[in-house]
Amino acid sequence: MERIERAPQPRPHRVRLNRPGSPPVSKLNALSTHLMRSPLLWGGAMSFAFFALIHGGVITNTLVIRYLAGHWVEYVETAMFCVGLAFLAIHATGILSQRRRVDEPLLEEAPEGGVDPAEASALAATIPAEAAGFLPRRLREALDFVVRTGSADDLENHLKYLSDLDAARASQGYGLVRFVIWAIPIMGFLGTVIGITEAIACLSPTQLDNISGVVAGLGTAFDTTATALALSMILMFLQFVIDRSEQGLLSRVDDAAWTTLAGRFQSLGGGDGTALAVARLGETLGRGTARLLEAQEQAWSSLERTAAAGVRQLLDESGGAIQASLTAALDKSLASWAESFARTQDELASRREDRWVEAASSLAQAVRGLEARHEAIERQTVAIAGVVEATRDIAALERSLDANLATLSSTGRFEETLTTLAAAVQLLAARAADQGRDVHAIRRTGKAA
Repeated sequence: MERIERAPQPRPHRVRLNRPGSPPVSKLNALSTHLMRSPLLWGGAMSFAFFALIHGGVITNTLVIRYLAGHWVEYVETAMFCVGLAFLAIHATGILSQRRRVDEPLLEEAPEGGVDPAEASALAATIPAEAAGFLPRRLREALDFVVRTGSADDLENHLKYLSDLDAARASQGYGLVRFVIWAIPIMGFLGTVIGITEAIACLSPTQLDNISGVVAGLGTAFDTTATALALSMILMFLQFVIDRSEQGLLSRVDDAAWTTLAGRFQSLGGGDGTALAVARLGETLGRGTARLLEAQEQAWSSLERTAAAGVRQLLDESGGAIQASLTAALDKSLASWAESFARTQDELASRREDRWVEAASSLAQAVRGLEARHEAIERQTVAIAGVVEATRDIAALERSLDANLATLSSTGRFEETLTTLAAAVQLLAARAADQGRDVHAIRRTGKAA
């Protein structure tokens, strides 16, 4: 696909769309992956192994030793070359791996008529989380653009922008090897300066015949420069080859992304744009209504929380006043109840004393009544004793009468006896009447007492 030059656009904020259920990569795995793909690590290990073979006597070629391990500057140049070579090898391995997978379908075939742009998020979730490289990233960023804008009308221009962005990223990815290619000749020139300096230091007007030191210094100067130029040319050639391969990969990624996403989503520019616009408007209204309801619910929740906080604050503030008022009211009520209880207790005590006085007076009256009754009983006893004596007297009179009657009967003086008997009866009746009056008087006296 032909790239179109565009003005640089600011990179939009993208929301990373991960596949649901995919476990996050741990920091340990990320660190191990970074170390395994570090050109500094692999380049250092390669240069160490190379110099170990030289010093171990495995590599004995004089030219190799002269140009690659003859001076400390050549050591540095060789180590930097190994780092650049490791970077290019790792980069080439990644490009070859992506070229093999660029034709693999990452999304299902688009249905006839296209799909709703609202399903872009679900499509992005179907891309395997472990898939890495230009094409998976291109598809995720394009689907993210559809998700954010809610439309696929400008997807073509965005794909072109993503293509230019990947080309810029690929060019920036060679920053380390560019630095190495620039630094190796600089080290060669440094070796040249050091060699010439050593050669000049060995010149002496008194020893013009001994020029071995001068030759050795010049040899160091030329050897380091030649090594630097050769190594930098090798790295530049390898970078050119790998860069061309990466440009071909980007072209295939452009074609694959265009083939995968072109015509997949419904657009308002089609023949049924009116119906789709109405449907899109309905969906927009539905989402707006849902957001409005959600905002209303959040507002009600916030109002409820605010009201609850206000009520709690009011209760906290008025709790002290209510407690103080209740305490004062209870103290006042308790004081009035204590005063009333004291008055009631005093009244009960006074009533109890009055009742005791009344009871004492009643008891004294009862004692006096008992004494009066005792006196009446004593009088009645005396009266009864008199009655008993009178009864004995009557009995004696009856016996006397019986004797007298018997005597009269024997003497024949019966009439005289009757007269005497009548007089005795009258006397007894009179005495009986007097005794009855005394008994009646005693009874009245007892009842009055």
